Amino acid sequence: MPRTVPSTRPAPRLLRWIAPLLLGLGLTGCGLGLVYPRLDSVVGFYLEGLVTLDPEQSAELKRILAGNLEWHRRSELGDYSAFLREVAATVGRGSEREDWLAAMRRTEQYWREVFEQAAPGYTSIAATFTDAQVRELLANLGKADEKERREYASRDAAERDARREKSLRRAIERFTGPLTPGQRALLREHVAASPSFVPEWLDNRRVWREALADALERRGEGAAFAARMQVLVARPDELWTPAYRTAVERRRDELVDLMSRLDASLTPAQRAAAQRQLLALADEVQELARRRG
Repeated sequence: MPRTVPSTRPAPRLLRWIAPLLLGLGLTGCGLGLVYPRLDSVVGFYLEGLVTLDPEQSAELKRILAGNLEWHRRSELGDYSAFLREVAATVGRGSEREDWLAAMRRTEQYWREVFEQAAPGYTSIAATFTDAQVRELLANLGKADEKERREYASRDAAERDARREKSLRRAIERFTGPLTPGQRALLREHVAASPSFVPEWLDNRRVWREALADALERRGEGAAFAARMQVLVARPDELWTPAYRTAVERRRDELVDLMSRLDASLTPAQRAAAQRQLLALADEVQELARRRG
């Protein structure tokens, strides 16, 4: 079965597990100890189909993914565990808006560090692409974005809002337990007041793909190519369109507002449950950091 190179997409969905979900955004109760040690294989499987690699490239991809995971285990997980304990303590005493904003920005920084470390390995494989592989990769990325566009257009505004509300509620309830009617009302208000930015995201994706195509055209330029790819992989925000940047910043502010309002509404039982879940996840992450191989 052919293997594939990480597509240099700034945000492949499964690859996003590495930082945010380990920081407490979704793997609680989902077997983190089973999933994490195989994350390199999971990511490789997810990326299958974007570009067909020859045997040498495939072996190099396997080595790179395993190295990335070991670096993450050795260098990052201890910090994540400490961060989760800090968040648990903050939630236990009650969080202000500034606490949630700081936590979000810290998570974003962890996320950037993951891709800063990964970019050179992905770049080394991309530098060996044939013209046919470049065409295949760009075509498949374009098809994936078009599929996203069609799926978005197939739903009306009410359907989109309902899906967003359900997803957000489930993520929060993993930590707090069932939300109260008043808290669900806060979620509905948040979703209604924060329109989807999928159109801006898709437009931004097109700009990013064009920049990737230009970089791959000059993949023989050594250090200059590596510098371009470092931006594409690890610092794609430098390429954001003004509309997308505005949408992201607005959404961040709206989400911080929601979390601070929900925090103020937590019952003692919900606050205790969230603190227990965060501490349990911190323990699990710390245990993974102790393992080797």
